[in-house]
Amino acid sequence: MAKTWKPFALGALVMLVLMIAGYLAFLGPDKVLPGSDGKGEDFSKNYNAVTITPLPSLRIIRGTEVAFEGKVELRQTIAGRLARNLAIVDFQATGEHADKSYLKIVWENGEVEKIYPGTKDKQFAEDRRAAEISIVGYSMRERKLFKDSPRKGTLTWEIRYEPVQ
Repeated sequence: MAKTWKPFALGALVMLVLMIAGYLAFLGPDKVLPGSDGKGEDFSKNYNAVTITPLPSLRIIRGTEVAFEGKVELRQTIAGRLARNLAIVDFQATGEHADKSYLKIVWENGEVEKIYPGTKDKQFAEDRRAAEISIVGYSMRERKLFKDSPRKGTLTWEIRYEPVQ
């Protein structure tokens, strides 16, 4: 066993020399980058580099099968001061007279817009900014002579927007 370390050490040394020689021959400093003089190239001048620009932060307001009874107004919290690039992905309402439910958007200029149930994939102009978003649910049994009685209903919505600080 004492005599076996010498051939092993010689083999390891030869392998190390071959690896260094292979690196210098095929992947030497002047061959790593085309046109490089081996003194180190400034990578900021490389025009083939990929520039990554971050996407704007996208926020989602979502409610899935939110139960209510009668009439309810659910004000949604907007991240930031305003919301732009507003898109209504889905708005649905169930219950008695659920067609009277709506999604209320108060724009930056004070204009109020109502979106009714069944709306899908509605995109607003990029220059419009929402100051307030509310979901109003309505589910009532309406009677002519007696007081209207509240009924159970559900609301489902998904709204995407980009916050404005």
